[in-house]
Amino acid sequence: MVMNISSTSREVAISVRNLVVDYKNLRAVNNISFDAKAGEVTVVIGPNGAGKTSTMEVCSGVRAATSGAVSILGFDPKKDRGKLNSHIGVMLQDGGVYPSARVFEIAQHYCNLYDNRTNADELVESVDLTRQKKTSWRKLSGGEKQRLSLALALAAKPRVAFLDEPTSGVDIFGRDLIRNIVRQLAADGCAVIMATHELDEAQRVADHVLMFQSGQLLANAPMTELQDATGQRQTLEDIFRHLSEKSKLQGEQ
Repeated sequence: MVMNISSTSREVAISVRNLVVDYKNLRAVNNISFDAKAGEVTVVIGPNGAGKTSTMEVCSGVRAATSGAVSILGFDPKKDRGKLNSHIGVMLQDGGVYPSARVFEIAQHYCNLYDNRTNADELVESVDLTRQKKTSWRKLSGGEKQRLSLALALAAKPRVAFLDEPTSGVDIFGRDLIRNIVRQLAADGCAVIMATHELDEAQRVADHVLMFQSGQLLANAPMTELQDATGQRQTLEDIFRHLSEKSKLQGEQ
């Protein structure tokens, strides 16, 4: 049974109802429903193969759902992708950048795709890559690539941002920077959906938590209320272990 706790009344930017995603004989996502709101950071956590990436891909329009309904800012992310392109930002684990392209060239190209675009110099500066402006993608460190990928997802000044493992391979200073950017996005009214395996990072930025296991939601609740409901001020790791064990016991009954 999923733990559902509603949050405060903000505009719903993402609405998912009865989402199912199948791959041949595997059901990756099994009939899940949730909302994500503008001005909040919704973190998506769970083990490998839990359905996190499949859900993110459907919501961002990269993959079609097997069944169910998904609405992003009132549009279908697959059918209405053209209408949504200038309003959403997507950071996937695979950067998909031409290896010999330079940092500023990449940023400039992405900014030129949008009418309501960010200045390329400001975009590069926002992720502390000004000194690497003339460096090619292939020569960037792993953390620098992550920071640039995040910047590219924000080129359109999105109303909804999908961030898949944004702090993976990033050092402590880069994590601080990314965390501040994520919080500022939410403060500016963006709906941020962030998938991560790093529960400490998730807990630092989360307003709302979607906790996945085996294609289903273990929890769908505001961070503070989830902590209160499962034991005062537990960590996300403690909460996940508690709900996972509870789910297993219920399944055995």
